[in-house]
Amino acid sequence: MLHLPASLRSGKTRRYPVLTALVVLSLFGKINLPGILGTNVAKFKEQRNIDGLIRALGNPDPEVQFKAAEALGDIGDANGVPALVKSLKTTGFAGVRWKAAEALSKIGDPAVGSLVTLLQHQDADVRWKAAIALGGIGNAEAIEPLIRLLDDDDRYVRSRAGHALGMIGKPVLNRLSGLARIGTPRQRWGAAIALGRTGSPMAVEPLIGALGDESDEVRSEAATALAAIGRPAVEPLIRFLKFTRGEIRIEVVRAFGDLHADDAIQPLVQLLENAGDREGQAISEALSAILVTTVGPMVGDISDQHVPAGKLADLEGEDGESE
Repeated sequence: MLHLPASLRSGKTRRYPVLTALVVLSLFGKINLPGILGTNVAKFKEQRNIDGLIRALGNPDPEVQFKAAEALGDIGDANGVPALVKSLKTTGFAGVRWKAAEALSKIGDPAVGSLVTLLQHQDADVRWKAAIALGGIGNAEAIEPLIRLLDDDDRYVRSRAGHALGMIGKPVLNRLSGLARIGTPRQRWGAAIALGRTGSPMAVEPLIGALGDESDEVRSEAATALAAIGRPAVEPLIRFLKFTRGEIRIEVVRAFGDLHADDAIQPLVQLLENAGDREGQAISEALSAILVTTVGPMVGDISDQHVPAGKLADLEGEDGESE
């Protein structure tokens, strides 16, 4: 039997019938009274009320959860870590999960241990979000756990682990360079992703080496990574081109196309003379990609300068009159 508070059994309730009904329904679990009355997340944030924001994370309204997680991240108090970790693990709302991971990343080093543990969570969505959060923090303690995640059964988790390692950057470059050569196929693929994500000129040489990998996926990712690094990759690739043959040369040629490297036009044209069918096709495609990028805008500029739009209309009118 449900025992109502004395205030609800008294005659005073007649003055506030609506409020009384709401309280009774909340006692029966039919409604969430705090949700109806509102949770002032903005005020909690202004007051730096961590306990209030933690309670707000448990609100059934996903919008309130989202704002509470965001506020905890902005405040950056380590006391918010356990609640944010719980939210990341248990909430059914993807947006709230992401915001909780982002908040943990903002809190930084105090969240590293919990996030590393989440890399082993059974839910792939939790694993990759934890990985990205660790990449954002950049703590060296996360490097080895993230490298282990490159062998995860889920392809998307592996790719996010690669992105996270790339976000950490310089401290992991030597480790990634070694993985690109002698790691498992999954690790070599992830290392290529990570090296490209660093954007560092120091990543160019190991990525060029990965262009000769036995795995199609690794070769393709290495070419994409070199294109992401951009200009620092062009000169080393041109030097490397002279010593390549077969499939490796084709991958280097494709990388030039991805880079839109006009410096490579002359070396590529020279290769055409003795190229086989597949190599010739790859060279033609690369040259087309480069020329569209470099010559196309020039042609457009020349055309615009040669016949102004207004003058063209005048000429068309004159042609009409002459007929």
